[in-house]
Amino acid sequence: MIDPTHQPAIIAFTKDWDDVPTCTTHILHEMARTRQILWVNSIGTRKPRLNSPSDIRRLFRRLAGYLRRPVTGTPNIRVLSPLLIPQARSAASRAINRLLFRLQAPISRPATPEYWCFVPNAVDLIPPGAFTVYVCVDDWSTFHNLDGAWLDRREQDLLQRADIVFAVSRFLVEKCRRVAGNRVHYSPHGVAYNQFHDGAQPDRFRPSPRPVIGFYGNLHAWVDFDLIEQLAHARPQWDFILIGEWYADVSALRACANVTLTGRREHAELPAYCSTFSAAIIPYDMRQERMQSVNPVKTLELLAAGVPVVASDIPELHGMSPDIILCRTRDEWLTALDAAIQRTDHLAISNRVADADWSSRVQTLRTIVEATRRDWKSIQCSVFSVQTR
Repeated sequence: MIDPTHQPAIIAFTKDWDDVPTCTTHILHEMARTRQILWVNSIGTRKPRLNSPSDIRRLFRRLAGYLRRPVTGTPNIRVLSPLLIPQARSAASRAINRLLFRLQAPISRPATPEYWCFVPNAVDLIPPGAFTVYVCVDDWSTFHNLDGAWLDRREQDLLQRADIVFAVSRFLVEKCRRVAGNRVHYSPHGVAYNQFHDGAQPDRFRPSPRPVIGFYGNLHAWVDFDLIEQLAHARPQWDFILIGEWYADVSALRACANVTLTGRREHAELPAYCSTFSAAIIPYDMRQERMQSVNPVKTLELLAAGVPVVASDIPELHGMSPDIILCRTRDEWLTALDAAIQRTDHLAISNRVADADWSSRVQTLRTIVEATRRDWKSIQCSVFSVQTR
């Protein structure tokens, strides 16, 4: 249960606290420097399958998370794992969820927190008239493992309701503007610059007997495993290090003598791994529709560590940096990597993204929010004045 004396300035509906850090993590941690935040763990983007061991484990973790408050290590953040009806579809189930949420996360009246939604189905839990910010981080309708049609409908409702919409890629900006118009703002990712710049530098120039090609991130079906296998076979003199949990069949990669699958590593460990990379790859499968909208958070992190990046032809990466080479064919990948591993200007690569730190990115968000909220408060006061005459 959440501490009822904790009155947050921001209620954030997002992913689970202990999940792999993404832009959500960085944005909320940055805002927590000056504001109390209630971090609401994932509220269910699909129905659990009772015949799935992983889903059963997740349900028990959710119950345990509800009974004990996680230690965040961040004074201004409290975490709530609410017990709700997953993927509520009917009006009755949504009403029940709103009641359950109010009971589990009581907000004192007349408190007026900001509601930040990083998942579209959060729209069903926001009280009428609340100041709402939607951060669109993905094209939810295209996820292979979620109910995309249902999420798309929830997103349409949220786009109509949100006072501000931030979208992390130009593709998502255009998509959101079809509904939300000029309330949509382009907000590309930032980077924990000092963490990756300073964390990688001590080892950056240590000679390695073999080139190391690195990747980190969850290994889902949208990663082009066939491509990685082809690259590994074509360059047996290179080592390929893949960091992250795997959620797809990686047996072919495990069979490659020069490919290492480390499993998950904590975010704080990644700069040290980057120190060993001669080049980094972002090998997404561009045949999947979702890849048109993505903006990989890892891109700026790798550059901040001084690592040249070779990536699939992701639209959002076009023109981002001269230190990113985009590829479509196997031969283009090999040529680009051959060139990347020869580079020695690692400090220059890092310096070029120094102004993209999360602190400056979030300050831009806050400037927009504060200006919009002043207008919102003026409208609220005007409405109240009319109603009381």
